[in-house]
Amino acid sequence: MKTNSKILIALATLVFAAASKEAAAQNGYYAAAHYAAQQAAYAQQQAAYQAYVQNQQAWAAYYAQQQAMAAQRAPAPRATPVAAPRATGSLIRFDGQYASCSASLPTQVQYLINAANHLQSSPYVRGAGHGRVEDRAYDCSSSTSYALIKAGLLKTPLTSAGFANYGHPGEGRFITIWVKPGEHVFMTICGLRLDTSGGQVGEGPRWRTKGRSYAGFTPRHPAGL
Repeated sequence: MKTNSKILIALATLVFAAASKEAAAQNGYYAAAHYAAQQAAYAQQQAAYQAYVQNQQAWAAYYAQQQAMAAQRAPAPRATPVAAPRATGSLIRFDGQYASCSASLPTQVQYLINAANHLQSSPYVRGAGHGRVEDRAYDCSSSTSYALIKAGLLKTPLTSAGFANYGHPGEGRFITIWVKPGEHVFMTICGLRLDTSGGQVGEGPRWRTKGRSYAGFTPRHPAGL
């Protein structure tokens, strides 16, 4: 009996050892298979990431190329001209009736001031001063025209509508024509205003020192002045 028991124990030991060996082999196989699957998934992820990076680089290169082409097609920026400083009232003096100016002013500006002085006693008559330059009365546009003609800055009288296209847009350095087409026009010379409005009824063009509204008026000026 003892001999049989020993034999049975030995057989059981052999069977258990064989089963353990087979289980270990199977576990090793599954572990290797799992590792291989993980490696394959990682390689797939790496490939996808590399494809994404290459795609982004391609788009960046395309965008840079488009930007370069657009820059070549775009017109060169225009230089902004620097406006000369406008003359101040220190260059012109007013004694209450007539104006005088510094000899340093351009000759045309001096002629303009002298011509405006000549108008200081003229009455206002609508439409006067347009048929002929030398007249007994003037309105807003003909008085402005008279001074400009005498200064060599205009050939024939203009209406207020005509002054809308006179010279150049914007305020001038010495002379500015303020235009409201079809309604009114006046000028400022070195800051002193020649205007038919702002005085008594029937009063013609005069030097005005009292302020007025510039709303709705568009500034124009002779070239260079």
